[in-house]
Amino acid sequence: MHQALALNFHSNHVLQRSLPTFNLSFNMATLFRITALLATLASTVIAAPTPGVGAGFISNVTPGAHQTGGDEYVVIFNNSQATTPHVAEVLSRIQLNVEHSDVRWTFNNSAFRGFAANMKSHCIDALNAMEDVAHVEKAIEISSYDTRSGATWGTQRISSSSAVQGSATDLDFTYNFEGADGTQGQGVDIYVVDTGVRVTHGVFGGRATQGFSADKSDNTDGDGHGTHTAGTAAGAVFGVASGANIIAVKVLNDQGTGPLSDSVAGIDWVVDQHNQRKTQPGFVGSIMSMSWGVGSVSSSVDSVIKAASAAGIHISVAAGNSGADACDSSPSDNGGPNSAVVSVGSIDIDDGISTFSNTGKCTDIYAPGKDVISAWNTADNVINTLSGTSMACPHVTGVMAYMMARDAKLAADPAALKSALLSAGLKGALAGNTQAGDQKILVSNGETGTVKKSKRTVTSNIATWAKELVKTTEIKRGNLKFALKSRKASLRY
Repeated sequence: MHQALALNFHSNHVLQRSLPTFNLSFNMATLFRITALLATLASTVIAAPTPGVGAGFISNVTPGAHQTGGDEYVVIFNNSQATTPHVAEVLSRIQLNVEHSDVRWTFNNSAFRGFAANMKSHCIDALNAMEDVAHVEKAIEISSYDTRSGATWGTQRISSSSAVQGSATDLDFTYNFEGADGTQGQGVDIYVVDTGVRVTHGVFGGRATQGFSADKSDNTDGDGHGTHTAGTAAGAVFGVASGANIIAVKVLNDQGTGPLSDSVAGIDWVVDQHNQRKTQPGFVGSIMSMSWGVGSVSSSVDSVIKAASAAGIHISVAAGNSGADACDSSPSDNGGPNSAVVSVGSIDIDDGISTFSNTGKCTDIYAPGKDVISAWNTADNVINTLSGTSMACPHVTGVMAYMMARDAKLAADPAALKSALLSAGLKGALAGNTQAGDQKILVSNGETGTVKKSKRTVTSNIATWAKELVKTTEIKRGNLKFALKSRKASLRY
């Protein structure tokens, strides 16, 4: 009797071809045939083709196979190719799927596709080698731009050709605009991509709604930053476009920070909402207002912002509070002459560029950002004072909404609106040093401050409020009563 030996041949090649099992009896008659068979099989395995870059199959023994854990990365696909891959397809190449616990977000809208997932270095290397993947970036933290102290004066400055004289606490401020109060920006959807919004606050009058929250268990604004910026953009009394809709997009936590991937997920949601809304009656256009920054240039953030802009969404961003070049951080680096995105710097009541404001060729326009009063998150009647390019950005957001509601052609074309916005802006009005290439344009809604027959003026009576603040923290404005949290606050992004 000859002892039988079972042989199973496996290749370590990337395709992991399993060869058939042979039951062979070892005797001299078959030894040479076995040797010849081995040589033939080995040559077959060696000759097996290797998948090209971006091919759809990677086995579980290759360096690209997913292993649980690792840091979070944002992956954005290359949409310049003829066909953009589906998210599930790219995930499968590294043995992931959309239900896996390491996959935090999937982005699958008409403007861009991708995902965010916890991955180790071998997965990152595999993704970087794929031709249909454009960006693979570690999900660093983003933050709102922090704050300082003061009083409201910005709505007068954006609607007057002359400077606001004196201090913010001893003037009556007059906001000039065309049409009835409460109709400015009507039909425009403003997506406040921030810490959330207290949508029940009195200044919103039912025009604010909850939209997206990266924290699926909590959509409230625990920080106040988002509520404040929303109030400046479109709140009654304090806001520019008090007829626009506010949609809360919560991507930052109660400390005003959050992972980069959450902001991309929020933008992904906005693109889908915009596509749904643009076919509905009464819709004018969409604006994303983003008063936060990464602190460095982020290729994935820049990529999705450009894609959202190309999809027809108007975008305003804060220039940042580092007193540096706005081109050195995202998303403010998307400003400048070659983009439809509007990057906003800050000025004070004396038309001086704020010392904290980022400047340069990527800062398109300036708006009131120092000592700004607006809505606050702790109650429906509380207001607060903040400073920063975060406060300047929503002033411009409001003016954009105002212009969009008045001109349908501008509403449908982000590049045309930016051009009109810069053309309407005031030149030569600002003082202060800037980085190279800065045009020093001050935002304006096109009004001169002189009341004309076809226009109306709303007086906010800030001087009366300011005098009351010396004695009390309660302020009345028409049928609304507000409690001032503080006349002083920290600087916000």
